[in-house]
Amino acid sequence: MARHSRPLSFRDERRGPPAVFLGFIAAVMVAVTLLLSVRAGLLPAGIEPPALPRFGGFGGDESAQVVVSPPSAGNETGSGTGSDPAATGTGAADAVAPPITGAAADADAAGSALGESANASVDEAAIAPVGAPPVSDDAVDPSAPAPVAATAAASPVPPAEIAQRWVAGWSAGDYDGLYDLIGSRAQRAISREEFVERYAAIAERAGLGRIEARVIGQATLDNDIPLAVRFESSLVGAFDETIALPLVREDAGWRVDWTPATIFAELGQEGCVDIGALPTKRGSILDRDGAPLAFDGTVQRVGVVPGQFEPGDESRVVRELAALADMSEAAIRARYAEADPSWFVAIKDFPETRTEELLNVISGLPGVSVQPAAARIYPMGAAAAHLTGYVSPVTAEQIEADPTLLPGQIVGQAGVEAGADDLLTGEPGTRLVVVGCESRAQEAVIAERPPVPPLDVVLTIDRQLQEATVAALRAQGQVQGAAVVLDPGDGAVLALASLPAYDPNGFVLGFSPTEQAALQSETRRPLLDRAADAAYPTGSIFKAITFSAAMEDLDYVGDTWLECPSVFQLDGNNQRWEDWTVAEGLGPQGPMTLHQALVNSCNTVFYAIGRDLDAEDPTLLPEMTKGFGLGEPTGIPYFPESSGTVPDPAWKLETLGDGWATGDAVNLAIGQGFLAATPLQMATAYAAIANGGELLRPYLIAETVRQDGAREILGG
Repeated sequence: MARHSRPLSFRDERRGPPAVFLGFIAAVMVAVTLLLSVRAGLLPAGIEPPALPRFGGFGGDESAQVVVSPPSAGNETGSGTGSDPAATGTGAADAVAPPITGAAADADAAGSALGESANASVDEAAIAPVGAPPVSDDAVDPSAPAPVAATAAASPVPPAEIAQRWVAGWSAGDYDGLYDLIGSRAQRAISREEFVERYAAIAERAGLGRIEARVIGQATLDNDIPLAVRFESSLVGAFDETIALPLVREDAGWRVDWTPATIFAELGQEGCVDIGALPTKRGSILDRDGAPLAFDGTVQRVGVVPGQFEPGDESRVVRELAALADMSEAAIRARYAEADPSWFVAIKDFPETRTEELLNVISGLPGVSVQPAAARIYPMGAAAAHLTGYVSPVTAEQIEADPTLLPGQIVGQAGVEAGADDLLTGEPGTRLVVVGCESRAQEAVIAERPPVPPLDVVLTIDRQLQEATVAALRAQGQVQGAAVVLDPGDGAVLALASLPAYDPNGFVLGFSPTEQAALQSETRRPLLDRAADAAYPTGSIFKAITFSAAMEDLDYVGDTWLECPSVFQLDGNNQRWEDWTVAEGLGPQGPMTLHQALVNSCNTVFYAIGRDLDAEDPTLLPEMTKGFGLGEPTGIPYFPESSGTVPDPAWKLETLGDGWATGDAVNLAIGQGFLAATPLQMATAYAAIANGGELLRPYLIAETVRQDGAREILGG
């Protein structure tokens, strides 16, 4: 019998019922007549009866396909399939029939029974064999066995229930349980261990916490059940996805026809998940008058395209580049050794002030060019290095400590850049993407969190006073030292300098070998901020605190007369404490008032005060010291600092396992022994003396400025 030349469509069925339906009935009647003729022996030998027309599967499929309309609630949904897992219902070219009743339904059942291959079945329908003519009760053969009633097979788990099990297991993170729900084809493609590991790895890389999935519809003709999934990520925030959960009918029942796209639709078959940063311009650091101390500007980037070197000229080009960049030839060759010959490979960045010089030098160097590049600029260089600090790509240790940081992200590493990093960075944007597992090239975006714009920060620093403070330190020949200038009225830091220093532009432009060696010097330690982040014995500037303790606890006044001998000794102790005049070859300073002892810095007067305070109570001088803010951070916002140390009996016993001695109090009285304080702490202590006794919290950032110009006062 000839096949239809094209599939039957919904449109055909609606438009021409008589032609299709009556033709179908006529074909059935002809077939039945022919079958009766065969039984009666009326057909010549060798002539086969024609097959009944098959309902569905007109596209040339040799196995019959029966399409069943979605059943009512409580029954399975989706299109009917055979027991063959490869049979997935109708496609675009398959005929899809509406429910048929009455004689047409009987005829359809007959056509299905005769036309289907042995492994085809109709969902939950027992089909009686049709093809024999009706037999009257009188014609029943008494010797024939009694007919056996058909028994229905046990119903498999409905697709909707499989989907519900899937979303429950996924929401609970039961990846091992999910594996039991996937089809045999998927299980052949991925092992249980690999399956569980992949889900866990994606959840970790995407920063996924809570996952909520739910079924939002019935199965489609392709046996897909739509899911609405909400992912909560620590990296990109909450985002929603609609995922088609593909199901497949197998001998064991319905299963999830799993692929990686079941996790994220964008994953496809081969993709991997990664996190990328959405860059944003970093905020500027300004002095009190708005002059920039750090800002995002432009540098001139010198680089090479190796494939453009002229034959035999590479050695000359590398040699001249090495001289220009103050780098070794080996270092330059290493930069482009593994690069694609057509790529531009950066060699070194230079300040814009050298643009003309660079263009003149490279004009005769084939394969060498200059490109502008965005970079962090520090106009004051080393003079404000410990104020501004510097930025650089995040380290592996920082990422381990803070998982929200991303590889390659630029962060502050010292000074205000580090302390106010959250303000200057805003909130970096992040993007959850699909990348090639091998190439790592981005292929699709799953979700993203846009960046929060950064703020500019205005410091309390007076630029001219800062430069003068640095110059004063250098003029004294100080190799290592620090100075802090505070406004005693409100605690504003007007200048802060530390020597030796470094040029923070080197972290952008690169350091020469000489500069790199100096930067890593264990003795000079130029990266250390000695003004706020390093604590030392204070020496004689501590005597003002001892002076205060004498007045508070020993009832001394400024005019109290005291002796200032050259040497001080404790009773029964052979240890000698000398006045500074001994080292200078001078005689004893003699009797003087407490005020004169402070002015002349008589060591022995303060040794004696330390002894007398300790005799009253060993905690008196330590507690007075803490009252001036030593032994704990000053609390300066957005700036790294050290706590220092104030020794007392409890500290010494806990730290050193040793008892307190009067000699400890004698040493403390002139800022020696175990005492350690930062210059910032001592500046804060002296500001309290200058303003009448108010211990202020110093501050360095006066205000912030938003991108739209709005300002917020932070200090003062």
